[in-house]
Amino acid sequence: MNWSTVVPLTLALASCVFVMTRIERKRWFMGAFFYVLPVVLLMGLWAALTNSWGEVGVATVLAAVLGGAWWLGWGRRMLRAESTIKVWGQDTAPKPKAALQAEIDQLKAEKEKLEDELRKIKGNEG
Repeated sequence: MNWSTVVPLTLALASCVFVMTRIERKRWFMGAFFYVLPVVLLMGLWAALTNSWGEVGVATVLAAVLGGAWWLGWGRRMLRAESTIKVWGQDTAPKPKAALQAEIDQLKAEKEKLEDELRKIKGNEG
């Protein structure tokens, strides 16, 4: 067993565990396809060429233990990532409801005053 190869393999697999626990729930396939799958395929190719399946097995067990310890100790308390990407020009501008409502209230008050004045004028004429 060559420990100088087990350590990088363990770190590569542990990074896969970290990425998959931090990725958005709706985007897990992207992380698995573009990150985890290439790492696993390259690791399998390397193990097949060098006949180092023992090192890959030990690295997998160590990465699972490290990933589980990290998850139990700290990872499960972290919030999942959320997409905050916004494209300019596609956002609808918020309507200034408070300002419009204040103006509507002011116009209603003016209308009532004018109606009162009109009643007074009509009452004096008649």
